[in-house]
Amino acid sequence: MDRNEPAPAIITLTTDFGLRDAYVGSMKGVILSIHPHARIVDITHELPAHRILPAACLLREACPRFPPGTVHVAVVDPGVGGQRTPLLLKIDNRFYVGPDNGIFGLLMADLPLQGAWSLEKREHFLHPVSDTFHGRDVFAPVAAHLAAGTPPNAFGPAAKDPSSISFPAHHEEAGTLKGQILWVDRFGNCMTNLSDRIVSRWARGASFTVRTASKKMAGISTTYESTPEGEALSLINSMGYLEIACNQARADLALGLREGDPVVLERLATHDGNT
Repeated sequence: MDRNEPAPAIITLTTDFGLRDAYVGSMKGVILSIHPHARIVDITHELPAHRILPAACLLREACPRFPPGTVHVAVVDPGVGGQRTPLLLKIDNRFYVGPDNGIFGLLMADLPLQGAWSLEKREHFLHPVSDTFHGRDVFAPVAAHLAAGTPPNAFGPAAKDPSSISFPAHHEEAGTLKGQILWVDRFGNCMTNLSDRIVSRWARGASFTVRTASKKMAGISTTYESTPEGEALSLINSMGYLEIACNQARADLALGLREGDPVVLERLATHDGNT
């Protein structure tokens, strides 16, 4: 490539489609047919099916790490073909294409929203548009046209109040902090809705235990290898949230944990009996 030519536009794909079927390949074919020089990056296609919150968590973690101008396509879309709006957002100088179902809500909560457009101009879609595969027929072609230089307002009118999403609430009581498991990753690590900030503010430097239904752990470890192989531990993961894990084993199987299960932090009593 000539040094004076601009670098190929980056388009990322994040879905719950998996890789055994043709869905992801079809989206890539549409993108490259419109913009042959696009650089396509797969973030993941193994998100839990139909689950918006895990997808929103992953997007908030991964997408801001890409260069400004990147076009992110995210499709976890249980309402495909229904009333939800196809959407284009500009957040912190990056573009996001996908359904208006809250999948971009955590990004909007943390980063500046600079524009939102409803995808209504059908000349930018693939035809005919399937009622069940907007990833291929709407989101992929819009991303390709956008990366090739089509301005955002060419895809439709400004959108008002894109859908938000939030973590399940945590609860603080006398001496306890209660959260829950949000999702389980491929290693069996169980991420909770308790951020490092929430835990630190609640603990105020005091010692505490972390309890699940079948296991109580002393405080927070810093690494997986800080406990013997196969043993359970709690730590703050790379996304900044409390995680229940096992050293070189699956915590979900070893401890019988599932998404939605409670996790309780309890302050230890001091010598005078106070917590």
